[in-house]
Amino acid sequence: MASQKAAWGIEVGQFALKAMRLVVQGDGVAVTDFTVIPHQRVLTDSAVEDQSGMVRVTLATFVQQYAERLGADPIVMSLPGNAGFARFTTLPGVDPKSIKRMVEYEAKQQIPFPMEDVEWDSHVLPADDTGQCGIGIFAATKDRLRELLLLYSECGIEPDALTLSPIAVFNAVTYDMSLTTESKAITCIDIGTASSDFVVMDRGRCWIRTFPVGGSHFTSAIADTFTKQGVNYAKAEKIKLDRTPREELLRARTTAMRGVTAQLVDEIGRSREFYQDANEGVEIHSAFGVGSTLKISGLRTKIAGDLKLDLKRLEEFKRLELDGPDPVDFAAHSINLLPAYGLALQGLGLARVQINLAPIARVRDKVWKAKAPWFAATAAILCLCALMMFLRVFIAQWQVEAIAEGAAEADVVVDEARALVGELEKAQRVADDFVTSNITSLLDDRKVWPHLVNDAYSALAAAKPKADELSGDAAKIMAIPAKERNLVQLQSFSGKPKFDAATNKRQIEVSVRVLLTKSEPDRHINADDGVLGWLRRNKDRPEVPYIIEEETLVVPNWTRITAGKREEPTAPTQGNSNSSSGGAPSTVGSGAGQGASFGGAGFKGRKEHTGTVAGPGSGGTLGGAGGESNDAVPGGPDTGTDDATSTGGRRKRQRTQVAGADEKLPVLDLAKDAPLPVPPSLIGKDDTQFEGTLTFTVTLRNPPGTETGTEATGDTSNGESN
Repeated sequence: MASQKAAWGIEVGQFALKAMRLVVQGDGVAVTDFTVIPHQRVLTDSAVEDQSGMVRVTLATFVQQYAERLGADPIVMSLPGNAGFARFTTLPGVDPKSIKRMVEYEAKQQIPFPMEDVEWDSHVLPADDTGQCGIGIFAATKDRLRELLLLYSECGIEPDALTLSPIAVFNAVTYDMSLTTESKAITCIDIGTASSDFVVMDRGRCWIRTFPVGGSHFTSAIADTFTKQGVNYAKAEKIKLDRTPREELLRARTTAMRGVTAQLVDEIGRSREFYQDANEGVEIHSAFGVGSTLKISGLRTKIAGDLKLDLKRLEEFKRLELDGPDPVDFAAHSINLLPAYGLALQGLGLARVQINLAPIARVRDKVWKAKAPWFAATAAILCLCALMMFLRVFIAQWQVEAIAEGAAEADVVVDEARALVGELEKAQRVADDFVTSNITSLLDDRKVWPHLVNDAYSALAAAKPKADELSGDAAKIMAIPAKERNLVQLQSFSGKPKFDAATNKRQIEVSVRVLLTKSEPDRHINADDGVLGWLRRNKDRPEVPYIIEEETLVVPNWTRITAGKREEPTAPTQGNSNSSSGGAPSTVGSGAGQGASFGGAGFKGRKEHTGTVAGPGSGGTLGGAGGESNDAVPGGPDTGTDDATSTGGRRKRQRTQVAGADEKLPVLDLAKDAPLPVPPSLIGKDDTQFEGTLTFTVTLRNPPGTETGTEATGDTSNGESN
């Protein structure tokens, strides 16, 4: 069965990387993979000094996750609208042979840069009622393209095409809504982080305008207003997206954003009026909005009311099937995935407007690299043919000429043939050894850490916690006596790689710090159907890239914790029930600060708890690494609704009061108005907890073609995963 045609669309924005992989299925397309990876900090934050470095971290995370498919599928990436140049004009009905010459002439007139300093492309749009053809001319400076392509190349991404983000939006909307040359004009407003795009779809024709107003301007306005309260850019971003703020905070936020909101409404109105004036008889009454900024409470209503525009958020795609991704997760991110949708469509050849601003030389190099194996095979055949020809001549001459003359000529021919073969073998070694080994080595051991984490959680699940213990309901959990709870909580998880030169083995010393309240912790942990029992039964599985050394599985020393006070660790009261587990002494785990890293990326978790130990809510459970309180801002967490919530339930939000011209806003105390919630304690005053560290060693299986030793293992730094 032939493989499916697939392509990636990748948009690297100021807030996050958005990517989507589409495949052709029958007459439509389906999503097989998608991701939204936010940067560690918004790039428009003035506190970010190295934007390129932060983008590298995000791209490395993406490449590590999807390395296998990225190497095989076409990749189309976007430039933001404010990083490129777009102009639209019309040409009279002319001979198709003359269009190319006229387009080049128009490009020289329209592009405000020397032609040798830009990469440009064009697209001929459908003719209007008068027979005139519309053309779109798009360009970007070579310096900007060179900077982006170098950054992408350093992270292992070689895009096949570069296009403008608003063009990708046009292609996505046109395809998803099945727009034709008869469809009435509609618009899409893409409010980005640093700028916004106004995209018009009118009878198969495209028109775009980019203006410098985006989500970062709202965030900066809020940060400036709340400077005296110690609100920085990151906290202002959370205040901006808070769906249920307190009354005072809502009024202050609305006042802070009023100027930016008015500027955004004005730019959208100017864009609409400009297009309507340039296209007589066209009226734009409806629009679709995308971008996280539209989630700001009341913003969409404000734009629609001031412009008398039917503005809807585009949160569902009509012609897109899901083949693998979770529908709920995809729906939650769809408002930000429209440009990636259009980029992937261009990679499949289904886009209405196909432009490519990637340098021609770079595209040519990628094509030649793809054909390099064929050239090598052709060269080998030619060398073989040449060798056979020379040998034939040598034999013929040897038969008719003197033995001495024939031998001399044969030596010359053989030397030439050997030189050719040597050059070919050298070229093949350089291509095979350097490129192949270096690229594939990036993927070594990438599956080890996920398997270790999965085994840790599977082993803890063998303790058979009751349903009420996993329910998250404090009342149900407290109803179970602490001594009868089966739940084993994961406090920390770490691994330390090592290489045993004597046995030539690569190993990882794993430490799993756990917390439980069972009255007999040794028996509970060491039961045949318990945690250690699960690890013994599953020590050697062909599908897992390592073997668990059974003799290293021992019962830990326990630290007794009563009423928040720790006692000295005690030796286990019960020995290992499985005699094959060996007699290694129990040791306390390494604690925070240790771990393992694979593929060049370290894992590091939270710091260890000190002092009084909280209840189960503060540690990890079988479902994950434990709960955290929200990094709340005044007004409470974002619930995603327009109704305010209180501790006791839901209530109707009061009508918003807007400050008058001379009215002073009240001083806000964020610590008082938006206190952080305190998690409930699930441990009684007289209850006892047991904390200990399970340690064991795993031996890695060597992947095919990988030599053992320090070179294969690498010098990985310690880290911890909670």
